[in-house]
Amino acid sequence: MIWVLGIMVLSWLVLGGTIFAYPTVRRLRAEKAVFGWVVKVPIYLFIFFGALSDVVFNATWGTIIFRELPHEWLFTDRLKRHWRGSDSKQKDRAAPWVRRVNLIDPGHV
Repeated sequence: MIWVLGIMVLSWLVLGGTIFAYPTVRRLRAEKAVFGWVVKVPIYLFIFFGALSDVVFNATWGTIIFRELPHEWLFTDRLKRHWRGSDSKQKDRAAPWVRRVNLIDPGHV
């Protein structure tokens, strides 16, 4: 049980960092910023682990938040489904998460 809680907390922390880092990486990529492998390798590794954390977060915390097993791999995809869906309870549960994510990365959800 301790391992499950540890993995849940770790996924939350890594995903939190990724949510802040990802928009910066996208912006720099759009600006055609040039980085060497010294910078690219850690960025891509961090984003890989962030995506993996997103899957774990969705399967654990997302299941608790929305009281259902996931139909999607990523938490953002689950948010989009509930935000655009017709179930008002699920939309209400998604609303604070949509607001948080869109504050950090406008238009993400």
